[in-house]
Amino acid sequence: MTVGSDVGSLQHNQERPHLLHVSPGHNLSWPNEDKNLTYNIPPGTWWPWCDYWKNPQHILFQLANICFVLGYSSTCSKKGVLFMHCWLILGLMLFSAWAWNIICAPDVFTWNFAFMLMNVAQVFHILYQIRPVKFDPELEEVYHALFEPFKLSRLQFKRMVSLDFAQIMSLHAGEAYAVQNLTRTDRLGLLLSGKCNVLSDNQFLHPILPCEFLDSPEFESSRNTVDDKFKVSIVAASTCRYLYWQRSALEYLFVKDTYIATVLTTLIARDITTKLYAMNNKIVTAKGSHLDIRLPSITSSLTSSGEYRSPIRIKNLNGGVCPLSPGLFSSKNKPNERYGNRKENGISAQNHKAEMEPLTELPSNDDLTSNDVESWLETSSKYHSCELVDGD
Repeated sequence: MTVGSDVGSLQHNQERPHLLHVSPGHNLSWPNEDKNLTYNIPPGTWWPWCDYWKNPQHILFQLANICFVLGYSSTCSKKGVLFMHCWLILGLMLFSAWAWNIICAPDVFTWNFAFMLMNVAQVFHILYQIRPVKFDPELEEVYHALFEPFKLSRLQFKRMVSLDFAQIMSLHAGEAYAVQNLTRTDRLGLLLSGKCNVLSDNQFLHPILPCEFLDSPEFESSRNTVDDKFKVSIVAASTCRYLYWQRSALEYLFVKDTYIATVLTTLIARDITTKLYAMNNKIVTAKGSHLDIRLPSITSSLTSSGEYRSPIRIKNLNGGVCPLSPGLFSSKNKPNERYGNRKENGISAQNHKAEMEPLTELPSNDDLTSNDVESWLETSSKYHSCELVDGD
Protein backbone atom coordinates (compact mmCIF):
# COMPACT_ATOMS: atom_id res chain seq x y z
CA MET A 1 0.00 0.00 0.00
CA THR A 2 1.36 3.40 -0.89
CA VAL A 3 0.35 6.74 0.50
CA GLY A 4 -0.05 9.50 -2.03
CA SER A 5 1.15 12.35 0.25
CA ASP A 6 4.36 12.93 2.10
CA VAL A 7 2.96 12.75 5.63
CA GLY A 8 6.14 11.35 7.12
CA SER A 9 8.30 14.06 5.56
CA LEU A 10 6.52 16.97 7.30
CA GLN A 11 8.84 19.23 9.23
CA HIS A 12 8.23 20.82 12.65
CA ASN A 13 5.40 23.39 12.63
CA GLN A 14 4.60 22.50 9.02
CA GLU A 15 0.92 22.27 8.14
CA ARG A 16 -0.33 18.71 7.74
CA PRO A 17 -1.97 17.54 4.50
CA HIS A 18 -5.69 17.82 4.07
CA LEU A 19 -5.96 15.03 1.45
CA LEU A 20 -4.73 11.48 1.87
CA HIS A 21 -4.48 9.33 -1.29
CA VAL A 22 -4.23 5.57 -0.71
CA SER A 23 -3.46 3.05 -3.48
CA PRO A 24 -2.62 -0.67 -3.30
CA GLY A 25 0.95 -1.92 -3.57
CA HIS A 26 2.37 -4.47 -5.91
CA ASN A 27 1.71 -7.54 -3.75
CA LEU A 28 -1.87 -6.71 -2.68
CA SER A 29 -5.12 -7.66 -4.34
CA TRP A 30 -7.56 -4.75 -4.40
CA PRO A 31 -10.94 -4.37 -6.06
CA ASN A 32 -10.74 -2.25 -9.15
CA GLU A 33 -13.59 0.04 -8.06
CA ASP A 34 -11.79 0.80 -4.77
CA LYS A 35 -8.34 0.95 -6.23
CA ASN A 36 -7.77 4.54 -5.28
CA LEU A 37 -9.18 5.98 -2.03
CA THR A 38 -9.18 9.59 -1.00
CA TYR A 39 -9.77 10.64 2.66
CA ASN A 40 -10.28 14.22 3.73
CA ILE A 41 -8.38 14.99 6.94
CA PRO A 42 -10.24 17.69 8.90
CA PRO A 43 -8.21 20.85 9.40
CA GLY A 44 -6.73 21.36 12.86
CA THR A 45 -7.36 25.05 13.33
CA TRP A 46 -9.48 24.63 16.54
CA TRP A 47 -7.96 21.56 18.20
CA PRO A 48 -4.41 21.16 16.88
CA TRP A 49 -3.70 18.38 19.40
CA CYS A 50 -6.41 16.10 17.97
CA ASP A 51 -5.73 14.60 14.54
CA TYR A 52 -9.29 13.32 14.32
CA TRP A 53 -12.38 12.81 16.50
CA LYS A 54 -13.70 9.39 17.39
CA ASN A 55 -17.31 8.35 17.26
CA PRO A 56 -19.43 8.73 20.44
CA GLN A 57 -18.85 6.10 23.09
CA HIS A 58 -21.15 3.26 24.01
CA ILE A 59 -24.56 3.89 25.56
CA LEU A 60 -23.30 2.63 28.95
CA PHE A 61 -20.79 5.46 29.02
CA GLN A 62 -23.51 8.01 28.32
CA LEU A 63 -25.87 6.61 30.97
CA ALA A 64 -23.10 6.62 33.58
CA ASN A 65 -22.44 10.31 33.04
CA ILE A 66 -26.15 11.08 33.23
CA CYS A 67 -26.19 9.41 36.66
CA PHE A 68 -23.27 11.60 37.73
CA VAL A 69 -25.14 14.72 36.63
CA LEU A 70 -28.17 13.73 38.69
CA GLY A 71 -26.05 12.86 41.72
CA TYR A 72 -24.06 16.10 41.74
CA SER A 73 -27.25 18.17 41.47
CA SER A 74 -28.41 17.08 44.94
CA THR A 75 -28.60 19.34 48.01
CA CYS A 76 -26.27 19.47 51.01
CA SER A 77 -28.69 17.96 53.52
CA LYS A 78 -28.40 14.46 54.93
CA LYS A 79 -30.98 13.13 52.51
CA GLY A 80 -29.40 15.07 49.66
CA VAL A 81 -26.00 13.50 50.33
CA LEU A 82 -27.64 10.08 50.47
CA PHE A 83 -29.32 10.82 47.13
CA MET A 84 -25.97 11.81 45.62
CA HIS A 85 -24.14 8.67 46.75
CA CYS A 86 -26.92 6.43 45.38
CA TRP A 87 -26.65 7.98 41.92
CA LEU A 88 -22.87 7.80 42.04
CA ILE A 89 -23.07 4.09 42.83
CA LEU A 90 -25.30 3.50 39.81
CA GLY A 91 -23.06 5.57 37.54
CA LEU A 92 -19.90 3.80 38.69
CA MET A 93 -21.54 0.42 38.12
CA LEU A 94 -22.27 1.44 34.51
CA PHE A 95 -18.72 2.71 34.10
CA SER A 96 -17.36 -0.60 35.38
CA ALA A 97 -19.55 -2.55 32.96
CA TRP A 98 -18.44 -0.29 30.10
CA ALA A 99 -14.77 -0.75 30.97
CA TRP A 100 -15.07 -4.53 31.35
CA ASN A 101 -17.24 -5.38 28.34
CA ILE A 102 -16.79 -2.59 25.80
CA ILE A 103 -13.27 -1.18 25.95
CA CYS A 104 -11.79 -4.17 27.85
CA ALA A 105 -9.63 -1.99 30.11
CA PRO A 106 -8.92 -3.70 33.45
CA ASP A 107 -7.38 -0.61 35.03
CA VAL A 108 -10.45 1.53 34.25
CA PHE A 109 -12.69 -1.23 35.60
CA THR A 110 -10.64 -1.56 38.82
CA TRP A 111 -10.71 2.15 39.65
CA ASN A 112 -14.42 2.58 39.01
CA PHE A 113 -15.32 -0.54 40.96
CA ALA A 114 -13.23 0.66 43.93
CA PHE A 115 -14.99 4.04 43.85
CA MET A 116 -18.34 2.25 43.81
CA LEU A 117 -17.43 0.30 46.96
CA MET A 118 -16.42 3.52 48.75
CA ASN A 119 -19.78 5.10 47.94
CA VAL A 120 -21.61 2.00 49.18
CA ALA A 121 -19.81 2.37 52.52
CA GLN A 122 -20.83 6.04 52.66
CA VAL A 123 -24.48 5.10 52.07
CA PHE A 124 -24.48 2.65 54.97
CA HIS A 125 -22.85 5.26 57.22
CA ILE A 126 -25.48 7.89 56.38
CA LEU A 127 -28.32 5.41 56.86
CA TYR A 128 -26.94 4.63 60.32
CA GLN A 129 -26.82 8.33 61.19
CA ILE A 130 -30.38 9.09 60.10
CA ARG A 131 -31.91 5.95 61.57
CA PRO A 132 -34.94 6.64 63.81
CA VAL A 133 -33.99 7.00 67.50
CA LYS A 134 -36.87 6.64 69.97
CA PHE A 135 -37.03 7.39 73.69
CA ASP A 136 -39.38 6.73 76.57
CA PRO A 137 -42.46 9.00 76.60
CA GLU A 138 -41.00 11.17 79.39
CA LEU A 139 -37.68 11.67 77.60
CA GLU A 140 -39.51 12.18 74.30
CA GLU A 141 -41.47 15.07 75.83
CA VAL A 142 -38.28 16.62 77.23
CA TYR A 143 -36.57 16.34 73.85
CA HIS A 144 -39.45 17.99 71.97
CA ALA A 145 -39.93 20.75 74.57
CA LEU A 146 -36.31 21.71 75.25
CA PHE A 147 -33.72 20.29 72.88
CA GLU A 148 -35.39 19.88 69.49
CA PRO A 149 -35.93 23.67 69.04
CA PHE A 150 -32.13 24.06 69.29
CA LYS A 151 -31.60 21.50 66.48
CA LEU A 152 -29.96 19.01 68.82
CA SER A 153 -29.98 15.64 67.06
CA ARG A 154 -31.55 12.57 68.57
CA LEU A 155 -28.19 10.84 68.62
CA GLN A 156 -26.70 13.68 70.69
CA PHE A 157 -29.64 13.63 73.09
CA LYS A 158 -29.39 9.86 73.37
CA ARG A 159 -25.76 10.27 74.35
CA MET A 160 -26.71 12.88 76.95
CA VAL A 161 -29.25 10.65 78.69
CA SER A 162 -27.24 7.43 78.43
CA LEU A 163 -26.10 5.63 81.57
CA ASP A 164 -22.56 6.87 80.96
CA PHE A 165 -23.60 10.43 81.85
CA ALA A 166 -27.08 10.48 83.45
CA GLN A 167 -29.42 8.52 85.70
CA ILE A 168 -33.18 8.52 86.25
CA MET A 169 -34.38 8.68 89.85
CA SER A 170 -37.78 8.67 91.55
CA LEU A 171 -39.14 10.61 94.50
CA HIS A 172 -42.26 9.83 96.51
CA ALA A 173 -44.41 12.60 97.92
CA GLY A 174 -42.58 14.25 100.79
CA GLU A 175 -39.11 13.04 99.86
CA ALA A 176 -36.40 15.64 99.43
CA TYR A 177 -34.24 16.12 96.38
CA ALA A 178 -32.08 18.55 98.34
CA VAL A 179 -31.98 19.69 101.96
CA GLN A 180 -31.05 23.23 102.92
CA ASN A 181 -27.46 23.61 104.16
CA LEU A 182 -26.89 19.85 103.87
CA THR A 183 -26.94 18.72 100.22
CA ARG A 184 -23.98 19.57 98.02
CA THR A 185 -24.51 21.32 94.68
CA ASP A 186 -22.53 18.82 92.62
CA ARG A 187 -25.24 17.75 90.17
CA LEU A 188 -27.95 19.04 87.84
CA GLY A 189 -31.49 17.65 87.90
CA LEU A 190 -34.28 17.88 85.33
CA LEU A 191 -37.84 17.06 86.41
CA LEU A 192 -39.53 14.56 84.09
CA SER A 193 -42.89 14.12 85.81
CA GLY A 194 -44.64 15.19 89.00
CA LYS A 195 -44.23 18.41 90.94
CA CYS A 196 -41.68 19.71 93.46
CA ASN A 197 -41.77 22.66 95.84
CA VAL A 198 -38.86 24.91 96.77
CA LEU A 199 -38.75 25.87 100.46
CA SER A 200 -36.55 28.22 102.42
CA ASP A 201 -36.80 27.92 106.19
CA ASN A 202 -40.15 26.15 105.77
CA GLN A 203 -41.46 29.02 103.62
CA PHE A 204 -42.75 28.17 100.15
CA LEU A 205 -40.93 29.98 97.34
CA HIS A 206 -42.09 28.54 94.03
CA PRO A 207 -43.04 25.22 92.39
CA ILE A 208 -41.04 23.19 89.88
CA LEU A 209 -42.97 21.58 87.04
CA PRO A 210 -42.01 18.94 84.44
CA CYS A 211 -39.37 19.92 81.87
CA GLU A 212 -37.85 22.37 84.37
CA PHE A 213 -34.47 22.09 86.04
CA LEU A 214 -34.54 21.34 89.74
CA ASP A 215 -31.36 23.15 90.76
CA SER A 216 -30.20 25.34 87.88
CA PRO A 217 -29.36 28.38 90.11
CA GLU A 218 -27.27 26.27 92.48
CA PHE A 219 -25.53 24.47 89.61
CA GLU A 220 -24.59 27.72 87.90
CA SER A 221 -23.55 29.62 91.03
CA SER A 222 -21.27 26.85 92.33
CA ARG A 223 -19.39 26.22 89.10
CA ASN A 224 -15.99 27.04 90.61
CA THR A 225 -16.36 25.03 93.80
CA VAL A 226 -17.62 21.61 94.87
CA ASP A 227 -18.25 22.33 98.54
CA ASP A 228 -21.25 24.65 98.25
CA LYS A 229 -24.52 23.59 99.89
CA PHE A 230 -28.10 24.21 98.89
CA LYS A 231 -29.61 27.38 100.37
CA VAL A 232 -33.11 25.96 99.89
CA SER A 233 -34.88 22.64 100.25
CA ILE A 234 -36.48 20.96 97.24
CA VAL A 235 -39.28 18.59 98.25
CA ALA A 236 -41.51 16.41 96.10
CA ALA A 237 -45.16 17.46 96.25
CA SER A 238 -46.22 14.29 94.41
CA THR A 239 -44.60 11.20 92.98
CA CYS A 240 -41.80 12.46 90.75
CA ARG A 241 -39.25 11.17 88.31
CA TYR A 242 -36.22 13.20 87.41
CA LEU A 243 -33.08 12.93 85.33
CA TYR A 244 -29.81 14.11 86.81
CA TRP A 245 -26.19 14.50 85.74
CA GLN A 246 -23.14 14.64 87.98
CA ARG A 247 -21.11 17.81 87.45
CA SER A 248 -17.96 15.87 86.51
CA ALA A 249 -19.85 13.85 83.89
CA LEU A 250 -21.36 17.00 82.38
CA GLU A 251 -18.01 18.76 82.21
CA TYR A 252 -16.53 15.78 80.37
CA LEU A 253 -19.49 15.75 77.98
CA PHE A 254 -19.09 19.48 77.34
CA VAL A 255 -15.47 18.96 76.35
CA LYS A 256 -16.35 16.14 73.95
CA ASP A 257 -19.30 17.94 72.33
CA THR A 258 -19.24 21.74 72.42
CA TYR A 259 -22.66 22.06 70.78
CA ILE A 260 -24.29 20.13 73.63
CA ALA A 261 -22.48 22.48 76.02
CA THR A 262 -23.88 25.54 74.23
CA VAL A 263 -27.45 24.22 74.18
CA LEU A 264 -27.48 23.08 77.81
CA THR A 265 -25.89 26.32 79.04
CA THR A 266 -28.58 28.29 77.21
CA LEU A 267 -31.36 26.16 78.72
CA ILE A 268 -29.93 26.58 82.22
CA ALA A 269 -29.77 30.36 81.79
CA ARG A 270 -33.37 30.47 80.55
CA ASP A 271 -34.53 28.31 83.47
CA ILE A 272 -32.80 30.61 85.97
CA THR A 273 -34.51 33.60 84.36
CA THR A 274 -37.89 31.89 84.64
CA LYS A 275 -37.33 31.25 88.34
CA LEU A 276 -36.30 34.87 88.89
CA TYR A 277 -39.49 36.09 87.23
CA ALA A 278 -41.48 33.73 89.45
CA MET A 279 -39.88 35.32 92.50
CA ASN A 280 -40.38 38.77 91.02
CA ASN A 281 -44.14 38.20 91.04
CA LYS A 282 -43.99 37.93 94.83
CA ILE A 283 -42.66 41.47 95.29
CA VAL A 284 -45.78 43.55 95.93
CA THR A 285 -46.76 46.72 97.71
CA ALA A 286 -49.09 46.95 100.68
CA LYS A 287 -51.90 47.73 98.25
CA GLY A 288 -51.26 44.55 96.29
CA SER A 289 -49.62 46.00 93.16
CA HIS A 290 -46.64 44.14 91.71
CA LEU A 291 -43.20 45.71 91.45
CA ASP A 292 -40.34 44.86 89.13
CA ILE A 293 -37.03 44.09 90.82
CA ARG A 294 -35.21 45.13 87.64
CA LEU A 295 -36.14 48.79 88.18
CA PRO A 296 -33.24 50.83 89.61
CA SER A 297 -35.38 52.36 92.35
CA ILE A 298 -36.56 48.95 93.53
CA THR A 299 -33.08 47.48 93.40
CA SER A 300 -31.62 50.32 95.45
CA SER A 301 -34.35 50.02 98.07
CA LEU A 302 -33.75 46.29 98.35
CA THR A 303 -30.02 46.66 98.80
CA SER A 304 -30.19 49.64 101.14
CA SER A 305 -32.71 48.11 103.54
CA GLY A 306 -30.38 45.27 104.44
CA GLU A 307 -33.10 42.63 104.96
CA TYR A 308 -36.70 41.91 104.09
CA ARG A 309 -39.33 42.52 106.67
CA SER A 310 -41.38 39.42 106.94
CA PRO A 311 -45.15 39.38 106.49
CA ILE A 312 -45.40 37.83 109.95
CA ARG A 313 -43.95 40.97 111.53
CA ILE A 314 -46.25 43.21 109.48
CA LYS A 315 -49.17 41.03 110.49
CA ASN A 316 -48.30 41.44 114.16
CA LEU A 317 -47.89 45.19 113.75
CA ASN A 318 -51.28 45.42 112.03
CA GLY A 319 -53.04 43.77 114.89
CA GLY A 320 -53.06 40.27 113.44
CA VAL A 321 -54.20 41.32 109.96
CA CYS A 322 -52.07 40.31 107.01
CA PRO A 323 -51.27 43.30 104.74
CA LEU A 324 -52.78 41.44 101.78
CA SER A 325 -55.72 39.84 103.56
CA PRO A 326 -59.34 40.59 102.59
CA GLY A 327 -59.93 42.03 106.05
CA LEU A 328 -57.45 44.78 105.46
CA PHE A 329 -58.87 45.68 102.07
CA SER A 330 -62.40 45.70 103.49
CA SER A 331 -61.37 48.54 105.79
CA LYS A 332 -60.84 50.93 102.89
CA ASN A 333 -63.79 52.97 104.17
CA LYS A 334 -61.91 53.50 107.45
CA PRO A 335 -58.63 55.05 106.39
CA ASN A 336 -57.96 56.79 109.69
CA GLU A 337 -58.34 53.61 111.71
CA ARG A 338 -56.13 51.58 109.27
CA TYR A 339 -53.30 54.08 109.12
CA GLY A 340 -53.69 54.97 112.79
CA ASN A 341 -52.92 51.42 113.78
CA ARG A 342 -49.90 51.42 111.51
CA LYS A 343 -48.65 54.68 113.01
CA GLU A 344 -49.04 53.42 116.55
CA ASN A 345 -46.94 50.40 115.73
CA GLY A 346 -44.13 52.50 114.32
CA ILE A 347 -45.07 52.35 110.64
CA SER A 348 -45.38 55.72 108.99
CA ALA A 349 -48.38 56.30 106.77
CA GLN A 350 -47.25 59.71 105.58
CA ASN A 351 -48.69 60.55 102.15
CA HIS A 352 -49.93 56.93 102.04
CA LYS A 353 -46.75 55.80 100.30
CA ALA A 354 -46.74 52.22 99.06
CA GLU A 355 -44.29 50.05 100.92
CA MET A 356 -42.75 47.03 99.23
CA GLU A 357 -43.38 43.77 101.06
CA PRO A 358 -42.94 40.16 100.00
CA LEU A 359 -45.82 37.75 99.98
CA THR A 360 -46.28 35.27 102.75
CA GLU A 361 -44.40 32.59 100.85
CA LEU A 362 -41.08 34.43 101.16
CA PRO A 363 -38.74 33.36 103.96
CA SER A 364 -38.92 35.13 107.30
CA ASN A 365 -35.82 36.06 109.27
CA ASP A 366 -37.83 37.08 112.35
CA ASP A 367 -39.66 34.05 113.63
CA LEU A 368 -37.93 31.05 112.01
CA THR A 369 -34.63 29.57 113.08
CA SER A 370 -32.09 28.06 110.71
CA ASN A 371 -32.65 24.58 112.14
CA ASP A 372 -36.39 24.40 111.43
CA VAL A 373 -35.96 22.40 108.23
CA GLU A 374 -33.52 19.94 109.81
CA SER A 375 -35.76 19.31 112.81
CA TRP A 376 -38.78 18.92 110.57
CA LEU A 377 -36.97 16.42 108.37
CA GLU A 378 -35.82 14.41 111.38
CA THR A 379 -39.38 14.07 112.71
CA SER A 380 -40.97 13.31 109.34
CA SER A 381 -41.20 9.68 108.31
CA LYS A 382 -41.62 10.54 104.65
CA TYR A 383 -38.01 11.59 104.09
CA HIS A 384 -36.15 8.56 102.86
CA SER A 385 -33.35 8.00 100.44
CA CYS A 386 -34.07 8.37 96.74
CA GLU A 387 -34.83 5.22 94.78
CA LEU A 388 -32.80 4.44 91.72
CA VAL A 389 -35.02 3.54 88.79
CA ASP A 390 -33.87 0.96 86.31
CA GLY A 391 -33.29 2.13 82.77
CA ASP A 392 -35.97 -0.27 81.62
